[in-house]
Amino acid sequence: MQFEGTLYSYQEELRRTAFESGPLDSTKTVVFIGGLGDGFNACPFLDPLQYPLAEEGWSFVQVNLSSSYTGYGSVDLQTDCDELDALVDFLRTKKNKEKIVFLGHSTGSQDCYWHNKYGKNRVEGYILQAPVSDREAFSKMVGSKYHIYLSLAETMVKDGRARDYMPSAVCEDPITASRFLSLYAPGGDDDVFSTDLSDDDIKRLYDGITTPMAWVVAKDDEFWSSPRDPMDVFARFQRICPAIQRFTTIHSGGHMVTTTQGQNELCEFVLDFVRSFD
Repeated sequence: MQFEGTLYSYQEELRRTAFESGPLDSTKTVVFIGGLGDGFNACPFLDPLQYPLAEEGWSFVQVNLSSSYTGYGSVDLQTDCDELDALVDFLRTKKNKEKIVFLGHSTGSQDCYWHNKYGKNRVEGYILQAPVSDREAFSKMVGSKYHIYLSLAETMVKDGRARDYMPSAVCEDPITASRFLSLYAPGGDDDVFSTDLSDDDIKRLYDGITTPMAWVVAKDDEFWSSPRDPMDVFARFQRICPAIQRFTTIHSGGHMVTTTQGQNELCEFVLDFVRSFD
């Protein structure tokens, strides 16, 4: 995977950087936000996506946040939101971008949700690729240990150690007790896509969200841990939150969309959405 473009600092004091490829003089850009452990060139679908975006006149930005790579365990969604606000301000004032669309992958979808609800610098729209529940996925992955880990994190927070790191046996990457609960506890800040949320939960969580969103997940996403059909789940969320203007499933590729068929379907879905802002 290779991109040609410009690396720049959008937040000098924090040494935060972003890489822009494609037509750099374009006034339209798609900003990719990775998931847990991700950084530049994180997903295989980014390479085939850059070319049709460029043909449509959109540049492509990959952003480095404090939460990128293994930094996610020591920050929260609001930190990401603040840094994304700084990026949007930079893109509009320094790079003359008039139309900005966020593309969040996996937990980057939580960033899209949070910025849509709490962001100060608005963008045109949000694409959420693989908006799956971290809580449901983690619970299934660790099985009976889930409640043990949850209890440990809750005890640490009660003892005033919210910023202390969980044992490495719980997570290979460093993660604080507070971030652990945000990601994996019912009602955590990151718990916005779980399929067992009630209608009242969804109404509360998505109240005030009005900027257009598009949701997409692969039918064989290995982190989709619910027996519920994704299309049924997305339809329920859309009924409660009309800002979810479109949603779909792609046939293959898993969480990272590794197959050519899945990548082609994802690219077309992204293009259809960004064209709505032309």
